[in-house]
Amino acid sequence: MKQHIETITQLLLGAAYADKRLEGAEVARIEAILRQVLGGEPPVELSATLRSFNPAAFNVHSTTTALQGLDAADKRKLLELIASVNDADEELDLAEDAYLRHVAIGMGVPESEIADLILDVLDDEELFGMLT
Repeated sequence: MKQHIETITQLLLGAAYADKRLEGAEVARIEAILRQVLGGEPPVELSATLRSFNPAAFNVHSTTTALQGLDAADKRKLLELIASVNDADEELDLAEDAYLRHVAIGMGVPESEIADLILDVLDDEELFGMLT
């Protein structure tokens, strides 16, 4: 995954901005992920990306196409990392969930393979059945 670190960084930042607000916990999580993936501090250029990222100009669909060739394990790992950025602010957000789904679709990962990472919204009948 190191060879795709710029693209991965953009996807992680896209996750942080998916709910239209960037939280400090999300930035800290992204920095920790980059250190983990790289095995040390990220290069200056990559750190600059954290400060210069423009969410309005970011296109998740075109970015994910560059990662369609990753093997299934790497795709899964990346989706788990994105989910961890989504969870960093300790808020459940439908926009962040939708973003994760878009990344998965863009990489060719079926929703059934990420069911444990996404929100499950119950319809009225399912909810009523749980309450009775």
